[in-house]
Amino acid sequence: MFALVACGDSGTTTDAPAPVTQDCPTYCTTIQANCTGANAQFGGANAADATAHCTAACATLPKGMASDMAGATLGCHIYHAGAAATGADIHCPHAGPGGDKVDGAGTCGDACTNFCTIEIGACGLKPASATGQYTDMAACVSACGAFDKTHPYKIDPSVMPFKTPGGDSLACRLYHATNAAISGAATVHCPHTAATPTGPCSGLATTP
Repeated sequence: MFALVACGDSGTTTDAPAPVTQDCPTYCTTIQANCTGANAQFGGANAADATAHCTAACATLPKGMASDMAGATLGCHIYHAGAAATGADIHCPHAGPGGDKVDGAGTCGDACTNFCTIEIGACGLKPASATGQYTDMAACVSACGAFDKTHPYKIDPSVMPFKTPGGDSLACRLYHATNAAISGAATVHCPHTAATPTGPCSGLATTP
């Protein structure tokens, strides 16, 4: 007896690549591995704190689809975090919390949409939330349109604590939105994300 083998079939099978797990541990592990040095996207007091910023910000993003390559979804951020392995300077800003450079057209959503998604997820809406800074998504996006975008969102992990954007800019607000998302941090950091910000996001904008 002979086994029948279909034409073109070698009789062996090739396993398909394992699907990417669409969750925050996958996202943060991938982006922290592929976006380092000048391409780092999350800052903090130390590496563990930077991962906490990533995890907290990630939790506010809509999941979307694992196949997403564009749009303000976790799926898109994970895709570009993986693509950053061979193109960090291009893909890390797409994978980061802004979804692109703050003055960019937007790949994983535009920077204002991502900022407002993270900010509202962390701080809530006013007046219902004590830490809310905006009344709704539209109000946040509208205010964001006037924020300084000439100063890039940049993290300097070469020193501890990491150097992060400062002053009255979208970059500073975006960083503090990721900080506000960490459990228990909203009271301190949400005011830094307001249309008229306090603390480190007031005054002249700075870049690390």
